[in-house]
Amino acid sequence: MQGHTRVTMEHPGEHSIELYVLRAPDGESEREWIESHLKECAGCSALVDAASSFYAELQVDILTLPAGVPSSSLSLAVTSRRAPAIFESPFREAPLSLVRSGGPVRRFVRAHPFVAGGGGLALLGGLVVLMLTFDLMPARDPRLSSAIENRNSSTLDAYNRQGVKLWSHPVPRLNEFMQIEEGTGRTLVQVADLNGDGMNEVITSLPLSGGDVEEDGEVLHVLNYDNTELLKIKPGETVMSRGRTYPDEFRIGGFSIGDFSGTGKMEIVVLMNHLHSPSIVSRYDAGGNRLGTYRHFGQLTLMGTKPIANGARRELVLYGGSDREEGDYAAVILGLDPSLITGDGESSFSGGFGLPHSAAEQYYALVPPTEVAKAFRSHVQFSSAKAVSLQHEPGFRIAAKAWPDSVSIYYEYIFRADFSIVEVKSSNETKVLFDRLAAKGIVSGGFFDDYMKVVAAEVRYWDGHRWQSRPTPVPN
Repeated sequence: MQGHTRVTMEHPGEHSIELYVLRAPDGESEREWIESHLKECAGCSALVDAASSFYAELQVDILTLPAGVPSSSLSLAVTSRRAPAIFESPFREAPLSLVRSGGPVRRFVRAHPFVAGGGGLALLGGLVVLMLTFDLMPARDPRLSSAIENRNSSTLDAYNRQGVKLWSHPVPRLNEFMQIEEGTGRTLVQVADLNGDGMNEVITSLPLSGGDVEEDGEVLHVLNYDNTELLKIKPGETVMSRGRTYPDEFRIGGFSIGDFSGTGKMEIVVLMNHLHSPSIVSRYDAGGNRLGTYRHFGQLTLMGTKPIANGARRELVLYGGSDREEGDYAAVILGLDPSLITGDGESSFSGGFGLPHSAAEQYYALVPPTEVAKAFRSHVQFSSAKAVSLQHEPGFRIAAKAWPDSVSIYYEYIFRADFSIVEVKSSNETKVLFDRLAAKGIVSGGFFDDYMKVVAAEVRYWDGHRWQSRPTPVPN
């Protein structure tokens, strides 16, 4: 149309982008212009990202490739180091033949975001020679993104966002610890920016001491991107309860990391279980300084790694047993506000440590033995728990099991975040036991309907003085 001028954006050439990514001296004259252009051009930004990922991968393979390694082995190594839930390059790698001179270059030709055609290999080869000669390879991204427990190699492996392995640490008996995680839902490894420096750390209770039994499960390790240990927390201690001394024989039963106080600073909550009975929940700041403890007589398990939302408050859910009365085990569920774990305090129900009641204890629920369990003289114990979504409302479910007469008793209790019970489910095997008792007149009614409502109604809540039938917070 007359009177109008069409303005076309000028884009840097592919060679200029290559030099920009490699930070080559020949490209310095255009660097400022390219950086300004990338703020406005999504297409060129995507090319820079692709080229950066390409050369980072190429650098690792060239510098670590042993002579004479078959291409299938190289492909397997690349595949095994890719961590889930991280960015993966959209460019697929080409299949390989045996590695020969220049093999790493040929391997990446088809993955290269620019190179195509017969002259591509010569161009790319020249670039690789340039990079190796003048050390122009882009630095490997040190920002740690994920950590994987590698059962095959018995190692804990850390990766950056491109899936490049940053380090690998041997873990004695890793398979045993992974089986514990799979059976209980516990997590022994987490990744978080603990100290707020913009770089993630690996936090783990796995034993990294090379087989030192005294450190097996007693220490929380905080590891940097280069596998240096930034922090080591040993929460165990000798405690007194009910006239008995419990020596420092605690093991980490779970931990949670988060901004529990709403201050923008990360904290750590660690659950420690004694070999006999007491449990201690300790809260630490990012520097490993202890802020407070909550003590409970009876072993507990931490559900998941994050608190669940209960209105404006967030609570850690723990489950296990109370040994308040000698020889009288009780299955209990607790809701703790981690921000209120300050100083040393104890459970309002299952204490005995000579400490004041902890304000962190928000809910304390009792799940008594069912008629079926009592008839077979069996304790139903909690086996696993996890957070769930209940029609856009947060909640959690806890499974309880027992095995009398080689037949399984199973119940699944589903709670809202305020600890009110939604329903109880069970299994066909438990119904078989119920039917046997019904034939003797010990129980009555339908199993999946009437009896499940009876089981749900038996849950009790501690109000600081007595048990209540309705969800009741523990008074602070």
